[in-house]
Amino acid sequence: MEGEYKKIILLKGLEPINDYQFSIVKSVLARDLGLTANMQEEYNKVKIADLMEKKFPGVACVNKLIDLFKEMPSLTDIVKQLRNEKVKAAKKTKATEETPRRKRPREGAGPAPHAPTAGSAVPRGGAEGTRKTQKRNTATKELASTKKNKGFGPPTQPTCHSGANPSAATGFMGLLPQPHTSSSTPWAAAFPENQMVQGQHQGAARGRVLQKDPLTVLVLKATEPFEYECPEEGRSRMFHATVATSSQFFQVKVLNSNLKEKFTKENILTISDYFECKGILEINKTSYVYEADPFQVIAVPNSITKRANETPKIDNLYKQASGTFVYGLFPLTQIKVNRKTTIYTIQDNTGAMEVLGTGRWHNIPCKEGDKLRLFYFQLKTIDQKLKLTCGTHSFIQVIKTRKTKKEPAGYDFQLEFDMMNSPPNQFVAYNSDIVKTENFF
Repeated sequence: MEGEYKKIILLKGLEPINDYQFSIVKSVLARDLGLTANMQEEYNKVKIADLMEKKFPGVACVNKLIDLFKEMPSLTDIVKQLRNEKVKAAKKTKATEETPRRKRPREGAGPAPHAPTAGSAVPRGGAEGTRKTQKRNTATKELASTKKNKGFGPPTQPTCHSGANPSAATGFMGLLPQPHTSSSTPWAAAFPENQMVQGQHQGAARGRVLQKDPLTVLVLKATEPFEYECPEEGRSRMFHATVATSSQFFQVKVLNSNLKEKFTKENILTISDYFECKGILEINKTSYVYEADPFQVIAVPNSITKRANETPKIDNLYKQASGTFVYGLFPLTQIKVNRKTTIYTIQDNTGAMEVLGTGRWHNIPCKEGDKLRLFYFQLKTIDQKLKLTCGTHSFIQVIKTRKTKKEPAGYDFQLEFDMMNSPPNQFVAYNSDIVKTENFF
């Protein structure tokens, strides 16, 4: 299907533009495509399309052209057409990948043995040959059964697919909606065939489901990028965001800090090739994120925005299943610092709960009376008691309270602590009197 994307950039992208616009394309892409001055002069649209297909395989070549054309106001209509053609090609690719899988018989299940008819010949050796044939068929069936029992059968569905138990599969108090997934699309079809087994085990282990269909969303808010440490990749940077459609909202982990500029409040984005688990979306460096057409509008009801900003009550947290992810702003009433962990006690008018801070969240600069905004904290049962625990992608914003009544109403406190070599100005403190309505920009 890579030839499909080449056809898009050639026939729908390069062909309609005039010579001057084409010369701009060659000049801007000269370094990426390795074009010399003579090559810029001599190469026509076909040769440039060939080079783009080699340098930017698959859908990347279309994205490259879209990003360039967006900077040229006269090409707005072509940008729209390129985006539409890209979505069509993605759907066509997905349909092509799914069709052979549906037709392929299960592994180890060969064709049914052919029963001799009245006019069929008896195998050489008479009855003895027939018995040998039956033994071979029986052995084949037993081998297929053994393979299936050892894990070579069809892939099983991950535990946090959208059809899982709602109480355990919601990311935020049972209010975080599940992304739409087609019930007719098998989970295994999301992975290329040559990566089927590897993707199956990784997806089942982490409980993530790859979503390839494009999803258009409105950005409600986002944090500043922060540093986290991953055992596989070492230190990297990410940020959290909240997005919404006209019918639901999603919490998002963006594991590519280069996308921060796109996640600006009220921006409309289209995302694809992202992961979903327990109602939370994950965008990484292999996901596609591009801005929607300038005239496109998403009407997000106030009720959706309000739900996206709500903090769950602590008594409701105790009713959730272990493993549920929680986001929210909570008053801090007590701090207990141990050698490797810190216990932050949060409390509201319905009860109190302990938050266990380890690693980078051990003994952070805060005091009783401050507020903690928690991102991606998980409920776990420890010592027969439900507590909130931090993980690799967890994040805390400390919101400082006003010290005295003499301080001016607009006075803000700047957090001055080093979060694993993160920039010192990335954490913003808000006044306690506007804490319910602050944004993360």
